Amino acid sequence: MNGRVYVSTVVAEGPVNGTVVRVVLGARRTYTPEGTLQWLRGQAHRIADGLDPDPYTAWAVHSGPVLVPVAAHVPHAPSALRAWGDDHGQQDAARRRLVCGDRLTVSTADGSGRYTLTAVPTAFPDSGAVRCGATARKPRRWWPFRRTRRRHTRPRPAPHVSPTEGPA
Repeated sequence: MNGRVYVSTVVAEGPVNGTVVRVVLGARRTYTPEGTLQWLRGQAHRIADGLDPDPYTAWAVHSGPVLVPVAAHVPHAPSALRAWGDDHGQQDAARRRLVCGDRLTVSTADGSGRYTLTAVPTAFPDSGAVRCGATARKPRRWWPFRRTRRRHTRPRPAPHVSPTEGPA
């Protein structure tokens, strides 16, 4: 374990009765970047399937005209969420960000609202910081001052004053 805890949340925001409402759809604490991304991918697909289910599923086929197509120029949040979850390049980039201790936010919107997936590293390792490009920092020491070695020197001899000599 690397000493980090990743707190992930999935939030939906959208208009309800003339005001914008924010709803937390899920939250989870994980201990690895891989576990965090696995959960976020699952949530992205869950939201996408809830917003845009397969029209050939049993309940959709027998329920009549429930699903309606949207125009091509309208942003489509389910497609964006599925694309993020299935893109290995974006997943690798997201994993590198989490390993470096950076916050990860994936957000998309359409006519129904905005959907945001977030992962935040909340604790950092005590030692052995991971180097992450130009933004990497050295681990902070507990003692703010640099320790120096003491020089072992011989004690200086006291100035020799003969007992017969007095102060001049």
